[in-house]
Amino acid sequence: MSELSRRTVLRGLGAGAGAAAAAPGLLAGAAEAATPVVPPARTGDNPVVRENRAPGSDQWAVGCAETRRADPVRPQIAGRADRDSVAPGETLRLRLSAPGATVSVYRVGHYGGARARHLLTDADAGRVWTLKVPDTWVSGLFLAVLTTPDGYRAHVHFVVREPARPSGVLHVVSGEVGAEASVVRWLEEEGYDVTYATGRDVREGRVDPARYGALVRIGSRPATVRGARVVTLPRPFALSEPGRTEEAARRTASALIEAATAATAATAATAAAVSRSRS
Repeated sequence: MSELSRRTVLRGLGAGAGAAAAAPGLLAGAAEAATPVVPPARTGDNPVVRENRAPGSDQWAVGCAETRRADPVRPQIAGRADRDSVAPGETLRLRLSAPGATVSVYRVGHYGGARARHLLTDADAGRVWTLKVPDTWVSGLFLAVLTTPDGYRAHVHFVVREPARPSGVLHVVSGEVGAEASVVRWLEEEGYDVTYATGRDVREGRVDPARYGALVRIGSRPATVRGARVVTLPRPFALSEPGRTEEAARRTASALIEAATAATAATAATAAAVSRSRS
């Protein structure tokens, strides 16, 4: 096994992008304590930027080390996680279709263009493989790479969330992992201060959208999330997929995120000023 990497609120201000109003009657001290301090979208030095300075790896891909994709109809190996997201300190369990596989975990990111970082490998896993997520792991999209002794390979993805850390951007992961990976790599290449969650995390209250400057998602049409300014990215592969990258799409996505985070910060500042004036 390789060495593991070491490492309230203005709720109801808006329903959807751009809607905001300060709640009346708040005491100044309580309001200031309740107002989340939303970091800028990009600071040049944040946990994700520091994480992406680590060495990267492309060995997660099918074809590396003479591996081949498991049969999609009758797979030689497959896995299913007991949850789609996990916080540091929590335990993730993978149920494997066959014993004896090697499980390797990677975090998706930019990493100087290498696209992922290798975190650990566990050989000869049983039918149930467990992982206690280290406190040092930075929120992100992760891949559990399952490889049989004869070289068949499959992937299971999961999200590590950090609900206690406010960030400039919250990316809500859902849908096809290839498209999500393209957005993740672009966000981290651009140096955004980003944390990650799933749609279920948002719906079930494990993360609070009001703590972030912008909520970023993939979709073909706009969406609204109470307490958040939502940026919808309709063309994820144009952001970072080799051979499909479009600079215009990247500029447009950046402009939307920057505008959303700036508007959120302005709303929070205005609400705090109004509360102080009432004290």
